[in-house]
Amino acid sequence: PARIAIRGRAGSGRRTLLAAFARIAGRALGVIDTAQLPRDADRFGRGLQLALRRAQLAGLVPVIRGLDEVVFDERDGGEIAREVCVAHPGPIAVISPPDVSPPFPVGHVVIDLPTLSETERTGVWQRALAPTRFWLRDHAGLAARYRVGPGVIHRAVASLAGLDPQLPADDRIDSFLRQSRDLRLADHARRVDRLATWSDLVLPPDIMDSLRELVGRVRHRRTVFEQWGMGRTMATSRGLTALFQGQPGTGKTLVAGAIARELGLDLYQVDLSKVMSKWIGETERNLATIFDAAEDGQVILLFDEADSLFAKRTEVRSSNDRYANLEVNYLLQRLDSFEGIAILTTNSGGSIDPAFKRRLSFRLSFPFPDEDTRAELWRAHLPRELPRGGELVFDVLARKYQLSGGYIRNACLRAAFLAAQEETSLHQHHLERAVALEFAELGKLSTAGTID
Repeated sequence: PARIAIRGRAGSGRRTLLAAFARIAGRALGVIDTAQLPRDADRFGRGLQLALRRAQLAGLVPVIRGLDEVVFDERDGGEIAREVCVAHPGPIAVISPPDVSPPFPVGHVVIDLPTLSETERTGVWQRALAPTRFWLRDHAGLAARYRVGPGVIHRAVASLAGLDPQLPADDRIDSFLRQSRDLRLADHARRVDRLATWSDLVLPPDIMDSLRELVGRVRHRRTVFEQWGMGRTMATSRGLTALFQGQPGTGKTLVAGAIARELGLDLYQVDLSKVMSKWIGETERNLATIFDAAEDGQVILLFDEADSLFAKRTEVRSSNDRYANLEVNYLLQRLDSFEGIAILTTNSGGSIDPAFKRRLSFRLSFPFPDEDTRAELWRAHLPRELPRGGELVFDVLARKYQLSGGYIRNACLRAAFLAAQEETSLHQHHLERAVALEFAELGKLSTAGTID
């Protein structure tokens, strides 16, 4: 009996292709969603066997989906499905993400659906809209922002029902694609709505030069990879991954927000507590969901304090070490194929596995601000609208207090509230008092040391 595996990203047209094959044979598809089967190994196998038999009796071609998301304590869903599929007398098809091994013995057919290039996506948008009365202002812009497959594109076009065809469909389609992406990311990451601007940052010139290069690398990817042919010579590392390392408060997270604003992309901060799991294989599946959604939706992923996830591999002394190392190995493999944008922040780059560092596009070290930079930070964090009672001497504050940018920002906000509580303008003594309170909260009796 026929055994067919269709592999590709979500929305790449896997089910559509199988439906076309089934129509040629005069059959329809019977989709078996493994997420709906029992969640223990024995009952899962029996449930899958029963679902296959029902599809066969109904004259349907059974299509198994979601096997890569099924894991039990000692075995994964693919291993159990392999035993069931060997015993089933009729045809079976499986749809799965790229690089997942089909649950079939030797002799099956595998079809891999490639990811479309930006130019190819533009063509699919044009062809999908051609039979309709709807139109777009910017096909190429949509193709650049969303790295989705034909299946998603056709669903997005179908969502235009009821729209006035006299109006451009760009906003409606953009909203559909963003909502679809947000649903995939919602369980593991949160969107950062308040993004910094370049004027909020005070950074050394060499760091700013590197950040401009980073932004340019995103903007000109189509030119370099497609028009100039670099995509044919770069099989891996086509995405952009950056490591920002430096002491707390040196501006790493703010910079990620400024980059997102500059590029017009959404910034999603990954919640590592919701990603990392004690269950075998669950962490890898969560990460796969995040990376896939980020690639499709062209968002920037922010892994804040990434040490716990990207830590060095350890000598295997227990099963916990072995599974932790497997997670790191998965991440290394996924970063090689990742074509989106990810920013990792860490207080100390020494704990990051060296293999990750070799795969990074950029590694930037954010220095602790010197005296001149601290004075500029004090100025930057006090807006012009803030009423001031006399001259504020920022040079004195910078010389007296060795604070990172994050603590200077906190002190400025605190001083403003102190002045508002006293119903007066902001004075130098409010700033001095705010700094003292920052030191006191950290258990420091003297303001002469460094807060980092």
